[in-house]
Amino acid sequence: MSVHHYRVADVPVLRLSGDIDLATRDTAEAAIAVRQRGPALVLDLAEVDFVGACGITLLVRARRRAEDDGGRFHLACCGPVVRRGLEATGLLGTLRPFDSVAEAVAACSDVPSPRTGK
Repeated sequence: MSVHHYRVADVPVLRLSGDIDLATRDTAEAAIAVRQRGPALVLDLAEVDFVGACGITLLVRARRRAEDDGGRFHLACCGPVVRRGLEATGLLGTLRPFDSVAEAVAACSDVPSPRTGK
């Protein structure tokens, strides 16, 4: 697994590539935790080939943590294999992946600034 991070319109975007499974879960979890300290995070899964059960659990926990903190956590660019995994677990509607990073970033626009609260 590899991890790349960047910003779009001041929203952190984390791009994961490879598999999210038992062997890579800790790497993915640590990368998400570091970048989830702000009000929003977009997880770009365009280069993810497989998400195992522990990877799905990781995504659900990250989404829940963001919601509990009043922030946003959005998935973007899920390929067919990842989308099928979300469908099979009944989580496609809960995690609601966006087709593009730009759409996911736009969905973060209503998050208050951590400095101003506006």
